[in-house]
Amino acid sequence: MAKLNVGTGFSENKDAFKAGKEAAESALKMLGMPKPTLSYVFFAGEYDPNKLSEGAKSVLKDSEFIGGSADAVYHGDKVMRTGVVVACVQSEYLHVGAASNDNVSKDPQGVARKTVVDALGKVAIDKYLDPYLLFTRMRKGSMKEMVKHPSFYVQVFSRGMKLPVMGDETKIIQGISEEIGLNVPIWGGSFGTSLEKLFGGKPYDIWMLHSGKVLKDGIIILFNTCSLVYAQSLAHGCKRTDTFGAITKVEANGYAVREISGKNVVDWYCEALGMKKDEFIKNSMMITQMHPLGIPDSYGNFVIRGAGVHNNGRLEYVAPFVEGWSAYIMDADAKYIRNAPIEVVRDLKENTKETKPSLVIAALCASRRAILQDKGVSKELATLRKEFGGTNLVGYSCFGEIGSKPGLPPAFGHLTADLFALYDKLLHEIN
Repeated sequence: MAKLNVGTGFSENKDAFKAGKEAAESALKMLGMPKPTLSYVFFAGEYDPNKLSEGAKSVLKDSEFIGGSADAVYHGDKVMRTGVVVACVQSEYLHVGAASNDNVSKDPQGVARKTVVDALGKVAIDKYLDPYLLFTRMRKGSMKEMVKHPSFYVQVFSRGMKLPVMGDETKIIQGISEEIGLNVPIWGGSFGTSLEKLFGGKPYDIWMLHSGKVLKDGIIILFNTCSLVYAQSLAHGCKRTDTFGAITKVEANGYAVREISGKNVVDWYCEALGMKKDEFIKNSMMITQMHPLGIPDSYGNFVIRGAGVHNNGRLEYVAPFVEGWSAYIMDADAKYIRNAPIEVVRDLKENTKETKPSLVIAALCASRRAILQDKGVSKELATLRKEFGGTNLVGYSCFGEIGSKPGLPPAFGHLTADLFALYDKLLHEIN
């Protein structure tokens, strides 16, 4: 008997209520059980979020579901610019506390602290089964594996950048960690809208769903206690160039860079890329996606900051910089970033010693779709499914990714392929 049951479904119906209902019905039918432990609902396109939520709830009823809007959504290797994807999971070995708030921009750090505490308070523990599983793990497993794979993790979904308000994901991570520390794995990504609206300067809203509630300035946090094997990792694939500098002047609390190595940031970029200033200013967002800044961490990796928007001689970003940081220009050419999925697969396989998850949730940066196009993203998804033995795969194209390499602290970055996987195996069964 399966320890973890998974059902996935999708709909491309243009009617919001029908799309939410159809996708949920397909997922629930595949699940084969009337009530999931948790469901994920991702959607892209011009849907009325209230009607879509009503459609999903008409099927999922009083079970917990979370989700939101995106530039694109994925089911298997299918990329949909208009559609709804639902994934249902059911397991007696997974307990979820879900909490949300609709005012995250007022105080991202404080709201994140409150929301994760609320989520913790909603976790329903089985007082008989869970202590037995912990006892079994201590008796049969190794202390190394207990430390390496804690029996809890956090998933966080927030509203992405909606100018003039940033997503403030770094503050959200800080708020969560102030309550539960940095040793708890944190995975997630920011919801968004179509890149065409963002790049075209068109008005847009970002929507989030939580079990019938519709949020516009939202954050959703899931605290999961789990006796199942799980894993996460992320990779961007960008190649480091030899051009680097020091961040010497920031503004707007670090969200705008004015100078690098004592030079105006636009002049510095143009000199490094051999580009005329007018050309750079005209296409700053796309140019800085193709040539983003990479901030070295303490472990030999780079956190990517892309899509700088030119505004009055400075570049504005969706995540902050700190004066004194070093930053490299990275090469985000498709031939480099398309290698990211293989790196993530390798991380997950090495971390779990497992080859086939029951479910993979992919939060792929919307910038990857801008560079790789839909066909390129579809190839990425096909590669992931093949490497994972044809597993169930769902996901969305997001405005920023939260996650980490196995064993490292969480961070917020861009251009990454950010994956979370659940396995039909118990933690005490890890070899």
